[in-house]
Amino acid sequence: MGAIGSFLLYLGLSLALLVAFTLLYTRVTPYDEIANIHAGKLAPALSLSGAMLGFTFPLLMASYTHADLVGFLAWSVISCITQLGVFWALYHTLPNVIETNNTAGATVYATGSVCGGLINAASFIP
Repeated sequence: MGAIGSFLLYLGLSLALLVAFTLLYTRVTPYDEIANIHAGKLAPALSLSGAMLGFTFPLLMASYTHADLVGFLAWSVISCITQLGVFWALYHTLPNVIETNNTAGATVYATGSVCGGLINAASFIP
């Protein structure tokens, strides 16, 4: 496969994986991010945005280091599990901050998700 073909494959796969992660994340959280975001609440938007970024960083690293397709998919699964773990740890530490639209708490959620994603991505490099 040529460079353009690889680019299109990884671009399409990355976008599809991000959509799949976002749908899964919004299904497993105990509140409805989409409805809350539509209602103009900032806290769920912050939290979800951080999780999406945290999920994406390891995919960037995997594609940057030219992981093969199987490795790329494996890192997407690891990234998803990491983000769900970060969410549950934060949710048990700071419960109900998203439901009450607490933007300070949501900022901690977003930052924790980004940190988890960056650490996950950095561990890709030996």
